[in-house]
Amino acid sequence: MPKETFYNLPDDKKTKLIAALHKEFSQVSLVDASIANIISYAQIPRGSFYQYFSDKEDAYFYLFDKQISFAMEQFIWILQKHNGSLFDASIAFYQLIVEEQEHFTFFKNALLNMNAKIEKSVSGIFASEEELDHFKNIYNHLNLSLLKIQTEEEIFQLMKMISAITFYNITEKFSKDFPIEISIKNYQSQLDLLKKGVIR
Repeated sequence: MPKETFYNLPDDKKTKLIAALHKEFSQVSLVDASIANIISYAQIPRGSFYQYFSDKEDAYFYLFDKQISFAMEQFIWILQKHNGSLFDASIAFYQLIVEEQEHFTFFKNALLNMNAKIEKSVSGIFASEEELDHFKNIYNHLNLSLLKIQTEEEIFQLMKMISAITFYNITEKFSKDFPIEISIKNYQSQLDLLKKGVIR
């Protein structure tokens, strides 16, 4: 987590530093990221960086958490727009990410350069024991009358499956550079299987 001095920065300086982090971490992996580049983009002394963050990993996961929060806000907005339909919202959310990549450049780069910590954070974004607030927020906006299942535990497990399918497809689209229409079609087909079930 950032240090208190970061949160006490004036808004303009904080915004400039966040933009510098976003620029560097959207271009290279965490391993290859350079503090020298970040301080150059932000136009701050090297010592100032360490007044705000312990190291580049600290800065990276601060930005990562901000992106996850942004993704959650987008998903809730889409879920409300689709009247609480989980499957319709999931498809619209997926389409947003793959079509509007400029808003998700950091996220795209994170998925293409995943380590165990990033993978765990991404795979559990909508439903994990560590992020129960995310799940509760989604659950409270769902139209449960559209689903056969009703219990919180069943919906929690469903959300874990949708989350896994979503981020597998996003990673595959970015890594293999699939055309958008094929990527969306593949994703929709997989969600349709989940929706219908496969047992007679």
